[in-house]
Amino acid sequence: MSNDLISIIIPTIGRSAQLDGLLHSITCATYKHYEIIIVDQNRTGIADDVIWKYNDILPIQHIKVNFTGAARARNHGLQFANGQYLFFPDDDSELFPETLELFIKFLKGAGADVLFGKCVDRTSADSVGVFSDTSGYLSLKRYESMFIEATMFIKKETFSKFLFDESFGVGTFYGSEEGYDLVLRMLYEKVIIFYTPEIKIYHPLKVINHSDSSEIRRVFSYRCGFGKLCLKHKLYRKYCTRLLQVILYIPYTMVAAPGKTRYYFSELLGLLTGIVVR
Repeated sequence: MSNDLISIIIPTIGRSAQLDGLLHSITCATYKHYEIIIVDQNRTGIADDVIWKYNDILPIQHIKVNFTGAARARNHGLQFANGQYLFFPDDDSELFPETLELFIKFLKGAGADVLFGKCVDRTSADSVGVFSDTSGYLSLKRYESMFIEATMFIKKETFSKFLFDESFGVGTFYGSEEGYDLVLRMLYEKVIIFYTPEIKIYHPLKVINHSDSSEIRRVFSYRCGFGKLCLKHKLYRKYCTRLLQVILYIPYTMVAAPGKTRYYFSELLGLLTGIVVR
């Protein structure tokens, strides 16, 4: 087995039970040569007891910061990383015992700089998104359904050259698409990126309540990120397709599903705001 050190960088905010689940899953990993860097964005000590629980079991660095933003937290964690490889699981995800071992195996076997797997729920069905069933190298013509940042395993030297764009992602005005932006920037520079559905990470599937105020705010923020991404990378067809879908769907909701109307109006406003507000 390889002795390459993996730096697991975990941004966390507002979660303790989920963080406990992630850390527990890491204790079960078959690959043991890792370090854990927790970038704690909580204003209170909500994560302290959980981290203390694992301090004698896991090699943890607990870094408290006074800012929020998942992309910024991941970038910040880089300066504390000693590993040759970096991994950025979400704080509500969990690893399978073989996850880290498979990351090393597939990255080296594919001769890649970056590796992605897929997220699944407790039934092993795709979670968060729909993922390709076929392994392969990403290219500018073939990358959809082949990446998500929560499964990104990347050489430290590669990540250091690109970093996440901190204007994207949870905790910012443009609340999504930091992973999409990073993948495109790496592909422009011919970075070798490989995807395999054989590597799985558990991630809960968020059930959307279209009438919930927090969901309505979230879709606005996420679509601001989507709009900014499409403008930055000139993904005009992708943007216009979604914009048209939402515009056409709103009249339908007003008649057939009025409980969803505010949600899709919020999405429409997010799409427009994302390309207007700088």
